[in-house]
Amino acid sequence: MNDFMAFGEILFDCFEDGRSVLGGAPLNVTYHMSRLGMDSSIISALGRDVLGLRALEEMKSLDVDTSRVAVLDDRPTGRADITLCDGDADYTFNSPAAWDDIPLPQALPSHVGCMYFGTLAQRSAVSRSSLMRLLETVDADMVFYDVNIRKDFYSRDILAWSLSMADVLKVNGDELPLICSTLETDEEFLMKEYGLGMMIVTQGAQGSTLYLPNGTRHHQSPSPCNVVDSVGAGDSLCAGFIATMLRTGDPVRALEVGTMIADYVITRRGATPGYDEGLIGRLESIGAL
Repeated sequence: MNDFMAFGEILFDCFEDGRSVLGGAPLNVTYHMSRLGMDSSIISALGRDVLGLRALEEMKSLDVDTSRVAVLDDRPTGRADITLCDGDADYTFNSPAAWDDIPLPQALPSHVGCMYFGTLAQRSAVSRSSLMRLLETVDADMVFYDVNIRKDFYSRDILAWSLSMADVLKVNGDELPLICSTLETDEEFLMKEYGLGMMIVTQGAQGSTLYLPNGTRHHQSPSPCNVVDSVGAGDSLCAGFIATMLRTGDPVRALEVGTMIADYVITRRGATPGYDEGLIGRLESIGAL
């Protein structure tokens, strides 16, 4: 069974000190879905270059399925060059990058449990067209839109179409007013206007709020912990939520599991840490593995 399929960017975060770290929200979520025992894959593209070959090796070491990742001869692997200014990170994305030309694989399942996509990979007409055809071709029980706005790589049309295709929206507290402003709507009517089944609003250390179509809200606070690295916390929350929804159909429990995994991830370095025996035991005890 194909439980989960992500579409979007694979890239390296490249730092001023020479470090480069494999990432991209779709890849991070796919990794965590695999760790949670879900049959998962990602549709993306890499360049046939040093970073691309390294990405394939690292993905294999993470047990991430690479069978639907294209390797292109004429596009470089994606990278986000990060510079720090007064403690704030600024990202410069190479363009074009391989993930701007994501082709649809020839072999696709007719059905998946969840289809996941974001905004960044829609900056190019080629990848956006592939995403559109993918959602037309593959039936999904749940379509999950993780906004992840970066720079100015979004438009009214992209946001409106993406919301119209989604069952579940995940957005952070900074992105939500930007979306509402761009679409000339407000938080109260966003779900109804675009037919969303659920919305998750993440607010970092303040936790997350789940919005349901009947007007109810459920707030989930994080557990106190020593934050080492917050990169990828939202991605792990998405994976925990999706995996639990596919298993139980209970959105409140799903947010609790997603928060548990995010709480663990921020105490480790990197967005794709291994799961220790303590986390595995906690997940097994509540039936999340």
